[in-house]
Amino acid sequence: MYRLDLGEVPVGCAISFAELIVPKGFPEQAVACIRVSKGAVLQVPHVELGGLLCIDGDPGPGRGLDGVQRVQTLVSNFYDQFFNPWCRGELDGDFAKEPQNYWGVHVAQLRTTGDTARKVWTVDNVPRTAQVREGLLLLPGRIIIADNGDKQFVQRVIASLGLRARQRVRVLVADIPISHSFVPETWPKGVDAVLSVMRARLKPPDYQLFFGQSLRKRRKREHRVALFRNYEGGFGFVLPGGPPVVVKERNRYRATLPHSNLQPLMVERIDPQWTVGRDQVPQVSARQQKRVVVFGAGALGSPVVEQLAKAGIGRITLIDSDIMETANLGRHLLGANHVDYGKSAAVARKLNQSYPSCIVEAYGHKAERWLRFNTLKDVDVVLDLTGEPDVRWRLNEARRKHPCKLLIGWMEPFVAAAHACLLTADTLWLSLPGDENRLKQLEAVDWPAEVIRQVPGCSSRFQAYTAANAAYAVALVSENALCLIDGEVGSSIVLSWVRGQKFLDKQWPNLKYREWAADAAQHVGLTKERPFI
Repeated sequence: MYRLDLGEVPVGCAISFAELIVPKGFPEQAVACIRVSKGAVLQVPHVELGGLLCIDGDPGPGRGLDGVQRVQTLVSNFYDQFFNPWCRGELDGDFAKEPQNYWGVHVAQLRTTGDTARKVWTVDNVPRTAQVREGLLLLPGRIIIADNGDKQFVQRVIASLGLRARQRVRVLVADIPISHSFVPETWPKGVDAVLSVMRARLKPPDYQLFFGQSLRKRRKREHRVALFRNYEGGFGFVLPGGPPVVVKERNRYRATLPHSNLQPLMVERIDPQWTVGRDQVPQVSARQQKRVVVFGAGALGSPVVEQLAKAGIGRITLIDSDIMETANLGRHLLGANHVDYGKSAAVARKLNQSYPSCIVEAYGHKAERWLRFNTLKDVDVVLDLTGEPDVRWRLNEARRKHPCKLLIGWMEPFVAAAHACLLTADTLWLSLPGDENRLKQLEAVDWPAEVIRQVPGCSSRFQAYTAANAAYAVALVSENALCLIDGEVGSSIVLSWVRGQKFLDKQWPNLKYREWAADAAQHVGLTKERPFI
């Protein structure tokens, strides 16, 4: 460590020293950094927990600079980007640029093993006016959900936490909107400061409800949480008092007395608009109301369904009668722990636990049976990812009765090409004699019969490819399925991604493109759009 010359530090400056830290392994592996006095934390912007500076510093190894040049760059940036501007007052407004980051530093400073909670999750929009609402403290995860659990979405969030939400404890939450995010100078520093804001913002009946008993009493019926938030972020506090936190550990329970001081909490959003698109995907709200039916939970269907769940589709019905086998492991969403389980049920369980914004319903029987007992009346989009002629025919007949949008997706052998046929509600897959062979007619390559392998002893057949190959098809189908769901497809089309000749030659000798795909030969991969006729 080497002290840096700060000259005459301005009066009242929170930085009493700065030091250059050259760690073991520098310059070949490690990176040098600068640390200032710990008193600067939350007093000076760009100072992280422990006093480390968050500035453009040591460029690091492999950049063509030797150790001396890297240290010179770091020290120069310290003075030019940080210390001199700070002394001139030019960084005074920088706390407001990253308010949640500095709040996180504050929370981390005060965190203890006996904290009542670790964080607050919000599941809805910022309220227009301050209000008191019920919430749930989930134990042993120590997560507070700012909702009483009546909503289906909240129930799915709780279910996704598994053992972290074994216990549910009622809490009261004062949910108060704020126009500007807190910064170290403005966030409440103690109980009296929080009470002052709440007294001013809550209506008298709500204030009385929230403080039904004296705040200074050591024990109460429930924990009380103050939540201040806007669309940029949130700031939470557990108020002193409340009942002991009782957590089950193995075969016994352990009780921890609540804090006697104000406990700050991180606030995070878990609503679909944030988790799906970070407020940058306006289609999420509409997608939450959509119902999609997917036939096929195989190497293509299972990852496509995962992408749709991640994208915010509200309800997916997944239909597949197959069982997970060891031969599927190299290219399926599921792993070895799901061998001998039904694919559709296992995929549904996995996705429901991971993505609470979506409900995935499994149907572990053949498509024919599902279509016999169900209709497409309330379905927005159907995806057929089975590659089976019988499924395409039965879907065709079901869509005659209840027209809806349809995507048929499939891969050619080795994933030398992948296709997504997007049909509007008024377009049938089978409408004329000879349409039964349409899928083969739309393919890019004339494939010899021996490419498709026969499994000895049964009627099952398979194609050789890896999950990395299939990822191209998954992307093509998933992205265009969302276009169909979002109403961005005005006419029926076929989208195809075709590999180049070099790839074909590696897989099988003397393969030839069909005329429409011939120009893909010179490319690594080429996407083409054709009208569906």
